Amino acid sequence: MAYTAPAVVIDNGSYTTKAGFASDDLPSLVFNSNYIVDQSTNQVIVGDDEMEQYSQNQVSTLLEDGLIYNFDNIAHNWRYVYNNIDNHNAINSNEFPLVMTEQSWNTMKSKVKTCQIVFEEFEVPLFSLVKNPLSQLYRCGKSTGLVIDVGSSVASVTPILDGVIQSKSSFHSKFAGDFLNLHILNYLEGKVQSVDELLPASYRTASGSFKSYYMSSHVLQEYKNLSLNYQVSNLEIYNHKFLDVSDQRNYLENLFDPTLNKLPNLTLPEPSLDLPASQGLTNLVFLAIRNLESSLLPSNDDPSAQSQNRFARFMEIFKQLLSNVLITGGTSLASELPDHIINDLKALMQKCFPNYPFSYHVQQIRPTQNNDNADIWDRQFGSWLGACNLAGMLNENEENSSSAKIALDNWFISKADYEELGEDLILEKFK
Repeated sequence: MAYTAPAVVIDNGSYTTKAGFASDDLPSLVFNSNYIVDQSTNQVIVGDDEMEQYSQNQVSTLLEDGLIYNFDNIAHNWRYVYNNIDNHNAINSNEFPLVMTEQSWNTMKSKVKTCQIVFEEFEVPLFSLVKNPLSQLYRCGKSTGLVIDVGSSVASVTPILDGVIQSKSSFHSKFAGDFLNLHILNYLEGKVQSVDELLPASYRTASGSFKSYYMSSHVLQEYKNLSLNYQVSNLEIYNHKFLDVSDQRNYLENLFDPTLNKLPNLTLPEPSLDLPASQGLTNLVFLAIRNLESSLLPSNDDPSAQSQNRFARFMEIFKQLLSNVLITGGTSLASELPDHIINDLKALMQKCFPNYPFSYHVQQIRPTQNNDNADIWDRQFGSWLGACNLAGMLNENEENSSSAKIALDNWFISKADYEELGEDLILEKFK
């Protein structure tokens, strides 16, 4: 049966939370994922405008390594969504299905805790957890592809074959947007006598963590978006003061070689192929392809005809994979980044995998073709939009459509089934 009420879709990112109805073209709410606890009342403050009124208090985080770790306070983030999703009007959480996104390396313990909160505290009627790279690839109309997601706190490379994430060939690191922010902050600190000059005067007496939060979410984010897409020679800061930034570096190179420019007070692990988290973006791609090769390629000591068939199948899979490279995530909005990734991927295939003439197959795909504005939304809100596509299957009520039944059978858990079967059902549905 099809549902008439649209699902609520929440994408908790390390930098921002995106939320809205699955029937919407874009999220109706985009707000910082951090929060503040007011020291005088113990009230939890969520939302950009709301937080700026409590600048003397400490700012806390909800996610680490792209995963929710602070389950004591994540419910306040979700409650803020329900209180504001309908043009800043509240809705009842028990009247709408709920879909949330998750990273492909999310833990089962985290999935169980999430289900416990949404069913027992929010009493949602239906719930689903959608893996980011899978929903993003499906949105492009593909079931096989290489998803390269460069977000705020995490960069990840995920091969997907016939709708199945290849977990043992998927890797991620923290060399993403926040890492670029550290380099930009180090550069701008050399342009001023005190870093407080980069802040509005009203926040120069704020708590240290609020200063860091504001610096990251406003000053550094705005300058990064500007400098990575345009040639900037002067940067206007507060009090109508301008900084000469004509000698700025190409910060993007730090994503590909994290050790290229050293940062004060930050020691990085020695790069090692045995430690994927120590690698830059190109080497993450290399590790993903190398591991996929070893898992799919027939062994050398198997000369049978079956082995030859497996080799042919392996070649076909690789061609299809490299023909469907999806580059997404907010940091990928930097104008030079997609071309850099594609060119590196072509060079990587020629250098490290010379036995396979695949370099000419490397091709970037997009959910929306020939529309620059749509491409921006696709990268910035790709996880949310992909989850909306799957959630929308609940509302398809054409006479011959079985989409709602497929969605219910495969991706959703009802509150009644959760109460009856509990953790066993979660383990089955959200593998």
